[in-house]
Amino acid sequence: MVGSAKARLVHSDIPIPRESRSKIARPPGPGAARALRNFMVPTRAPWFLAELERDYPEIAHMRLLGLNRYVLNAPELIVETFTNNAHELIKGPVYDALKPVIGNGLLTSEGPNHLAHRRLAQPAFHRDRVAEYSHSMVELTLAHEQSWSPGRKVDMSSEMTAVTLTIVGRTLFGTDLSEDTGEVGPALRKILHVTSRYVALGPKLWNFPSPARKESAQALATIDDVVNRIIAEHRAAGDNGDMLSLLLAAQADGDQFTDAQVRDEVMTLVLAGHETTAMTLTWAWLLLAQNGTEAQWLREELDAVLAGRPPTMDDIAQLPRTHAVIAEAIRLYSPIWLFGRRMLTDVELGGWQVPAGANVMVSPFAMHRSERWWPDAASFQPTRWIDAAGAFDEHQPGVPRGVWTPFGWGNRMCIGENFAWTEAILVIATLAQNWSPQLAAGAQVQPESAITMRPKGGLPMVLERR
Repeated sequence: MVGSAKARLVHSDIPIPRESRSKIARPPGPGAARALRNFMVPTRAPWFLAELERDYPEIAHMRLLGLNRYVLNAPELIVETFTNNAHELIKGPVYDALKPVIGNGLLTSEGPNHLAHRRLAQPAFHRDRVAEYSHSMVELTLAHEQSWSPGRKVDMSSEMTAVTLTIVGRTLFGTDLSEDTGEVGPALRKILHVTSRYVALGPKLWNFPSPARKESAQALATIDDVVNRIIAEHRAAGDNGDMLSLLLAAQADGDQFTDAQVRDEVMTLVLAGHETTAMTLTWAWLLLAQNGTEAQWLREELDAVLAGRPPTMDDIAQLPRTHAVIAEAIRLYSPIWLFGRRMLTDVELGGWQVPAGANVMVSPFAMHRSERWWPDAASFQPTRWIDAAGAFDEHQPGVPRGVWTPFGWGNRMCIGENFAWTEAILVIATLAQNWSPQLAAGAQVQPESAITMRPKGGLPMVLERR
């Protein structure tokens, strides 16, 4: 298993440029020791990037483990880099650290290979197909709700992981994963926690034996067993029209996808297809528990529109407050807290020469919490997303382009954005009608930068009926 992970680590669709220009003027920024000290601590890294956004409002340079990294904090530079210079970028070291886990799937592939994979996956996320999925999203949420009882203490991050994992299994793979969540959820948490270290310290650390690598390999083997079982069941059952059926029927350069390629795509969708939404829902429950007035504001809408019945896709347009709660949860606790790219050629940004091989990074966590763009930025204010007519409007906060980047930016934006919005809104609308979970007494909640933004040690809550 370790050998397979190491082989995936070194794979690249196109040559990776190495920066060779050491003597070049660079923007100001933190020293290497400070950068390393903060990036090594998962509970510090997001706040460190927020400090850089405040102290270096345009662009900051830092040298981290032999790599030059440029943190973009000006909206116009983010747009210029990820839109105008999109053809000069490939995925950076942040994504390299994921390769041993998810391989060369949609998230990590490059060039023509990525385009082929994206074209293949696109139909599975079309609005009409998401509308079909919406029935399963609600049905599976209701089924999970049957396990809830008043007074029960739960880890809400595990609860939301279980819901979203079963939804991904049913909608994209036509598979029932409800019996696997008890195994897969903890394994994913272990992988995400360990992989986050390799994001900070460099993915090549996968090459060195350690207890963390051994634990991660064991967790990965658990998930690989589930993924391989899903694939085998599909091969036996034949085409049923879901995403995995498309993968199994796909042709790549005249040949069918190999088992390894199918595995990589399934693993990518298992991880990326449920983890970010699970964390969005987790943080939404915390914020609602901490802000009673806003929670009541949400439930007034649910009572008026749904009157106790399960929501449908058609109801989403009539649930602007629910939409706003999800948007505000993403703003304050961006599941994708950092994304980056590697420059293929020299590019000038903000008057500075950024050489080929250097890495540019953007922190949605920092940009979404910046007082420069968001009044009372640290406060949970879902009303900031509601326009004068009472409708949800993603442009209502009035921030410049490049500030609000919940699903990335440019030509590599998340293909599942519509799926994620729909799922998060329907899950919250389904459960919040009847439940008002409260933070467990004495719980200390700390955001932690794994691959996604997670609550360190989970989110202990007590289930309470309204």
